[in-house]
Amino acid sequence: MTPILETTAVALVYILVLQPFYLLEILPFWGFLEEEKKKPFCRAWVVLAVAETALTVGLVRSGLFPSVSAAYWAIGYLVWIPQFLLSFWVTRKYWVGHLFILSFRILFSSCFYTFLRHFFLYFWPESDFASMYFWQILFYGGECLLTFPFLLRFFTRTFSHFQEAAARRYWRSTTIIPMLLAVDTLYVSLYDSQERYFDLMGARILLLIVVLLMMVAIRRGQQEVYDEISAYEEKHQLQQQVVSAANYVKMSKESRQRLEAIYREKRDHIDQLLDLVRQKDRVGVLTYIEELGEEFNSTKLPQYCQNPLINAALTVYLSRAREEGIPITVSVDLPQDLNCSGDLSIVLSNLVENALIASRKQPEDRRNITVLARHQGDMLNILVKNLFDAPVALDEEGLPVTKVKGHGIGMKSLARFRDKYGASVLCQQKEGWFLTYLQVDMGAKGVGD
Repeated sequence: MTPILETTAVALVYILVLQPFYLLEILPFWGFLEEEKKKPFCRAWVVLAVAETALTVGLVRSGLFPSVSAAYWAIGYLVWIPQFLLSFWVTRKYWVGHLFILSFRILFSSCFYTFLRHFFLYFWPESDFASMYFWQILFYGGECLLTFPFLLRFFTRTFSHFQEAAARRYWRSTTIIPMLLAVDTLYVSLYDSQERYFDLMGARILLLIVVLLMMVAIRRGQQEVYDEISAYEEKHQLQQQVVSAANYVKMSKESRQRLEAIYREKRDHIDQLLDLVRQKDRVGVLTYIEELGEEFNSTKLPQYCQNPLINAALTVYLSRAREEGIPITVSVDLPQDLNCSGDLSIVLSNLVENALIASRKQPEDRRNITVLARHQGDMLNILVKNLFDAPVALDEEGLPVTKVKGHGIGMKSLARFRDKYGASVLCQQKEGWFLTYLQVDMGAKGVGD
């Protein structure tokens, strides 16, 4: 093999063994990346890997370094930058997370390189360390591959709910700790480690232990943050259900009071009708009866379905829409006994409330809310849609997102319902309508248990 081909082959192996650690910058946020950006990102990543291979070959053969081993060691401090910047750019709103991951990458890389150097100097003390650079590359790559699944799982779990806590001071302050450790490690690696690898071995082992304990502590602290968020959301949902039930009871009481008022005035109504009959005022009689019928109708609460919880939720929120003059179309066919009644009533409450809020932002002639629900066999199908002209942003899971403080909890309840019952959820904006379609297979194993 010619020298240029040998250098190219080694450089390609070198760049490839570095890719797992580079991928840690983007894979935890891959689900947050828009679909239309994923293919261009992959193409850009491949182009960067090829360019870095060519750059490595050029630098190794340039003679700028005292040895090939020193060349690869120096290149390792540079070639990670393009992939980091690419990952940082496409998911820049998670910049704190990228700095967090970069810090841990530096810490682990420093430990790996110290272990590598110690290993070769311990077992081959008489050999020329610089001439064993290819085996060092393979050894380092093996360390990266062994820890890659563990680190990927840690970072993915850490940032799985990052959108809920990205703005918290917890993350911005926590990230400083590994960053400072990483800066200190880089300083030692650059200025004090080349001739003292045996002395640094104990320090690196302690550093690795500190890093692992820090990861555990951060993971537990982060879990407490997310548990706090979850508890707040569950409390909000419970309060919402209680308020909905209280409003329904209030509406029922007002309905009963209106009906009692009509019965108290029944003598007057009869006398008025008798007078119209004596006067042979047929039109007046019919008109009076129609007016009286409307009064009776006003005392009745709508019966949207047989399920009491869902009917109460729909009654409260759809009544608000009627009061505001928003046209509504409702067709709900749900049984009285439904395993997911409580959870579904919360989801429907949130969906209808969101539709109501969106309708208020529309011109009066562009307001409409439609609620459809069917239970056919084991399949439960729900559709809630409303007219809405402004574009609606969707997150990586296809659910609407909002930057308004205090909003967005309704979509969390929908996501939890989806995960709990294995439901299919589709949110779409089409022809001036925003629709949310929900389908649940109630016969699936574990649903409703």
